[in-house]
Amino acid sequence: MQKHARGMHHEQWAQRDMGLATARRMNELNARFYRDNATSFSQTRQSGWPGWERCLAEAGAAGGSVAAASADNASTSATRVLDLACGNLRFARYLADACSGPVSYLGIDNCPELGAGVSPTDFPSGWQLRTARLDVVGALLSGTLASQLDAALTRAWGTAGAGPAAANLSVVFGFLHHVPTFAARLELLRALLAATAPGGTCCVSFWRFMSNEHLAAKAHATTERGLRELGLAPGDLGHDDYLLGWQDVPGSYRYCHHFCEREVDALLAGLGDQAQPVARFTADGRSGDLNAYVLLRRL
Repeated sequence: MQKHARGMHHEQWAQRDMGLATARRMNELNARFYRDNATSFSQTRQSGWPGWERCLAEAGAAGGSVAAASADNASTSATRVLDLACGNLRFARYLADACSGPVSYLGIDNCPELGAGVSPTDFPSGWQLRTARLDVVGALLSGTLASQLDAALTRAWGTAGAGPAAANLSVVFGFLHHVPTFAARLELLRALLAATAPGGTCCVSFWRFMSNEHLAAKAHATTERGLRELGLAPGDLGHDDYLLGWQDVPGSYRYCHHFCEREVDALLAGLGDQAQPVARFTADGRSGDLNAYVLLRRL
């Protein structure tokens, strides 16, 4: 009965979403946005987020080193870190500055232009930096993300037991708001957890830009203009979906979704017995609450 009630709850969220054709168009819109604005966007995304410090602390960072929270860590020389939608690799650079110890880092993204100029030689001794290209949203919409993640992990870390070696720490920061539809967002969390070793930690951020009066006003204005320029009707987007501009560049839009607490609740409820929430907090921005964070322990 409880499972049925949970399913109905998810159906209610799905009814508020855009259709598949529009979701694919939003993914293409975002791919073009980041390709065209990679340099200027990356220049504004160099420093770490305040919330990351607490994420590392909650994940088990102690004594200046990342603690790999997995049962097989005793036989592993380096902590395996999966950074999904790694962008310009700034979390990798933050992690390298914040923590010591060997790390095998795998960054996955669909826009290599964002990470241009970042080299493995930029990282400390003991670091192994690997990157892979993957259209995460495209894979979600085609139902292939889990298998494509498995393949990427196998290429990076080989196999352990019956499947690919998994991450001790997995993160997805500043990206979930680019994933259209509740079902795809839930599937991303499930796939990320599946790529995390039992006992490992998964850190996720949810952007709450509509909680800021200035950002909300801009979002309403750019969405109205973007819909008109793209030939879309307001009803083509889902609930809490917006089109944001960039530095007043004409015709430059990206699809973004605002997260309310109730949706985060629903997403966590959809994970079932796959993970246990171990921390939940807000941080970042001048207000200190532009991002909601959830840390999950993989069961």
